[in-house]
Amino acid sequence: MPKLRNAILAGTALCLVVGASSPLRAQLSDAINDTIFGGGSGRGQVANPPAVPDAGQPPADQQPPVSEQPPADQQPPAGDTTQTGDQPPASTADPQPQQNDTAGTTPQPVTPAAGDDQSAPANATPNYSSGGPTPMPGGSTVPVHLTTGDEPSLGQGIRLSQEEISAGNVGFRSMMEIGRHLFTQSFTAVEGYGEGPTGPREKKRHQMTASGIGPMAAFAQIPWMRVHGLDAQACLECHNVSGFETPVGGSTPGRTVRPDRVSGAGAVTSAAIINPLLELPAPKWVVEAFQERGVADPGNMYAVFLRNPPHVFGAGYTQKLAEEMSFDLLAQRRAAVDQATQNRGQWYEIRLNSKGTDFGRYQVRVNAGAPAPGELLAPCGQEQSLVERCDRIEGVSEDFVVRPFQWKGIASNMRNFVRDALNFHFGMVPEELIAAGANPDPDGDGIVDEVSIGEVTALTAFALGARPPSQIAPADSTEIAAVARGRAIFEGRAGGDPTTACVTCHQSSKTVLNPVVRIHDPRPDRESLRVVARESNRPEPALTVTENGVGLGQAAPRGLPLPVEQEFLEGGQTAAKERAVAPAAQANESAGRGFPKGAAFAFNLNMNTPFEEKVFLASEPRLASDVTGAVDVPLFSDLKRHKMGRCLADVIHQQTDRAGVFVPRDQYVTRALWGLADTGPWLHDGRALSLRDAILKHSDAACADNGSGFVSEANGAVTAFQALPAEDQDALLAFLHTLRLPRDEGFAGVDQNR
Repeated sequence: MPKLRNAILAGTALCLVVGASSPLRAQLSDAINDTIFGGGSGRGQVANPPAVPDAGQPPADQQPPVSEQPPADQQPPAGDTTQTGDQPPASTADPQPQQNDTAGTTPQPVTPAAGDDQSAPANATPNYSSGGPTPMPGGSTVPVHLTTGDEPSLGQGIRLSQEEISAGNVGFRSMMEIGRHLFTQSFTAVEGYGEGPTGPREKKRHQMTASGIGPMAAFAQIPWMRVHGLDAQACLECHNVSGFETPVGGSTPGRTVRPDRVSGAGAVTSAAIINPLLELPAPKWVVEAFQERGVADPGNMYAVFLRNPPHVFGAGYTQKLAEEMSFDLLAQRRAAVDQATQNRGQWYEIRLNSKGTDFGRYQVRVNAGAPAPGELLAPCGQEQSLVERCDRIEGVSEDFVVRPFQWKGIASNMRNFVRDALNFHFGMVPEELIAAGANPDPDGDGIVDEVSIGEVTALTAFALGARPPSQIAPADSTEIAAVARGRAIFEGRAGGDPTTACVTCHQSSKTVLNPVVRIHDPRPDRESLRVVARESNRPEPALTVTENGVGLGQAAPRGLPLPVEQEFLEGGQTAAKERAVAPAAQANESAGRGFPKGAAFAFNLNMNTPFEEKVFLASEPRLASDVTGAVDVPLFSDLKRHKMGRCLADVIHQQTDRAGVFVPRDQYVTRALWGLADTGPWLHDGRALSLRDAILKHSDAACADNGSGFVSEANGAVTAFQALPAEDQDALLAFLHTLRLPRDEGFAGVDQNR
């Protein structure tokens, strides 16, 4: 559409104004697509399919109404071709200045007449009747909607209920557009941004600033905290770095920022400074963690956790990999428990492995007379009917759930992260965080229903639907050779000890078997109601999390299944390969498209079903899939937590999205390297300003011995890197620099040298 296309091209000027065998998986695609999405699509895998206009929009060859067209003398050049959807033209000529035949339009120096040296009147009124200011040549004529600080982002056409989505009334394209809006727009006070005087952070701030001095005194009269949230108004403020490039046709090698920044990483200025002690009351687990370290009064802590914002690209693939790996681990534990139950008094051991990642060993015994374990097992060591050895489990929490999100591996799914981030960064409280019968305005700002369940679903869908990172191929023969050599070193194929190669943790790829991404519905199911009713003694509670403070990683109560556990139970407690070919008989059909049981929304990662036929350029292109729908995902991670030693250890451990399940101070989930080159600064807190520095800081040699006793699993790998000849070190870095964030093809025609 010309109007939208021109709006995109005018953005720069306006910114100053405002990883199973094929036979086993052969049934996958049909079973998933036919049952869950109402039939497969004949559309093959494409790099960047054309956008399809939404219903109600004019077809591509139809001009907008006269009222939306520019005046005749401002029509696009004759060579301009109208595009479909949101895609701009392949190229755009520089706008030409309007020619003005009137003489004397260039300002000339003049000598003021006598008496003209008087000062201007206090209330001078400009005269626009003649000789007044005129539009600048080449200025944009695109209609601009200027927003104000009081205008809500959650306006008409954006506000969305989960009931509408579940009824099948909201298509994929609409969900993506609403999610993008929520990701990019600034939340304002009139819709609930921030906290009122009784909010947990505001109460603490008032307490700390009552004397007029102290560490929080500077924040007394401003709406920002910066430390412990209230540190941005939009997701885009922190997730907006997607790298640099040298525009084609430039007269110099000068670089510029890329225009497609949505879903990117964060610069060092965007680092989240997290101090849960700055809320009232402070979370019990935080206080206890400091007490365990011998700190009785940690009130003078400025920051407890420092986190650099990661990019969001390819998140749907990452979530699916983690869920399928969780299915495998949960099934392996259940197999051992079942054997032990049938042969009481006998120890049983099973190796924990999924998609090539080794998670150690699990041992279990069931004593005579012990009650039979239930369907949902408590975390290892907490299940009363079992005798377990948990110390040989490696790199995964004691509940056997693989958590791919946040630096420590805190969130088991994207919705949990999005839900908590809305509350933490903006003070926009999602409805799903509020228990039935509880205070509907927990942040005390006088505004209720700040973010609906449906709106969290849409924002989560947009994040999970982002296109995946890419790997560039250099054109220069010397660079091609260096990159090939670097990858061989990375993967341990260039000599040396393969056990110290980067690939031992940063595994090159893993395969998704079932390409359907589910966003769980937080509205309580019967199991949730039963468990929470038992815990709260209320007849009809709707609790989804406990400790409804504002710290990241708010936790589901013990006994309440996480979404991946609920899906595991509903799937017959089977491993990922078995469930990938099982028919989805439980699908909820609605309006020709059905969502799996317990899902608030779902879509196919391959985007080749009728449901995703209205493609969204921000989600394209997709990774290639085989005939079964399975996808090989080159994320360069084992999705396992590793001990990173004394230099990178946190001050205290961090709670996951389950109460009582923590990640030790020195452990972090292996960071996926896809997109690495465009996400500096690096490491969890942005301390590394180069990739070489990031590698070296994996070692305990990067800091003085602080007596913690923590030892990094990467010491050998760093030593091996340092022992490489300089040219091999450079080759490895050259390979890493090919792992880039993806370019939005919608910007392919944007001339950045204008």
